[in-house]
Amino acid sequence: MVRWKGIDWKAVGNAALETLRSIGRGDILLRMRVDKLFPFILYTFALALTSIWLSYKADQTMYRVETNKQIIENLKIDNAKKTCEIVGLTRISTVERMLLEAGSEVKAPDKPADIIKR
Repeated sequence: MVRWKGIDWKAVGNAALETLRSIGRGDILLRMRVDKLFPFILYTFALALTSIWLSYKADQTMYRVETNKQIIENLKIDNAKKTCEIVGLTRISTVERMLLEAGSEVKAPDKPADIIKR
């Protein structure tokens, strides 16, 4: 036996060779007794899957929020345009012009109304 500072190099070489053989055969996990840890591995996988799913849902929600913000901005612009049009329609001159175009004989009074005193 070759020993250097208390290390059996022949045993280390045999262990490395045996590890490589078990990797080749595919039974390395059984030799490491990972089958005892299967419930924990399954639980960890379920937690990782749940985390990925929640992240995906959060991203979808943020995408919808950004899309809705853009829609709201466009609607605010449309609202401002409509408000401006409606304010323009309340002017007497605009109403008279629209009535003339419609062929109506109604027009604004020429003189202010008389106040009758009692």
